[in-house]
Amino acid sequence: MKLLVPVILYMIIGFGSASAASFYKWSGSLEVRQSIYIEDLTITVDQDNATKELALIVRDDGSILGLLKAGEDGEFEGLSISFNEFNGYGVIDISSEKPFAVTFNATEDYQKQIDGLKQENAQLKSENEKLSKQVQSLQTENKQLKQQVSDLKNKLKNQPNTAELNAKLVNLTKENRALKAELANMTNKYNAVKAKADFLEQQNEEYRKMIQSLLKETAQGSEQDYVEKAKKEKLIGSVLLKSIVFALVVVGLIGYGLYRKKRSWELT
Repeated sequence: MKLLVPVILYMIIGFGSASAASFYKWSGSLEVRQSIYIEDLTITVDQDNATKELALIVRDDGSILGLLKAGEDGEFEGLSISFNEFNGYGVIDISSEKPFAVTFNATEDYQKQIDGLKQENAQLKSENEKLSKQVQSLQTENKQLKQQVSDLKNKLKNQPNTAELNAKLVNLTKENRALKAELANMTNKYNAVKAKADFLEQQNEEYRKMIQSLLKETAQGSEQDYVEKAKKEKLIGSVLLKSIVFALVVVGLIGYGLYRKKRSWELT
């Protein structure tokens, strides 16, 4: 973060008759949303959205220890902090009997930052190599495109007369129109023939149904005649059988009568 007023860190040493005391003090100014870090404390300048009034927020590991408005001061973790406002900036004065370090980053792990920068540098080098290969590929492609453009220019120079081609195009267009007209005429004829064919097919279907109906009626009539004929033949057969049986009975009776008469003659 960038400070707008130079940071002053100084020590005031006072001597008294009874005791001696040493004071460590830090003064500086911050913009809205800027923060400083003292051990586990986070000190941030904030602003009320409604009143635009500045305030100083003191946090310890995420927990708010206190809030100071302009002209106020307080004690936090052995630090005496006073807060004022000047031209839209927060002016902070911090003093303590013990030395303290003020930083503008949440951590001071510089080695970790260096390692991160080295890793980022390696990634950038790798990306740079990829970009270099892409540039070479694009340059090669550019040369190929230039060659294609040159070839096309040569082909255009060797093209036949455009007027002749236009004349051929006009003739082909006329022929195409004539073919379209002929095609439309053929289409109309086809539609007429198709309509007639559909009508004939419908008539054929009706005739087919009529023939099937007549055949069915004829078959039913033949079947009925056959049944009647069979009944008549069965009746005639029954009459003949009865006549034969009756004749046999009569013949038997006559024979039996003759037999008895013959026996009576023999006995006399």
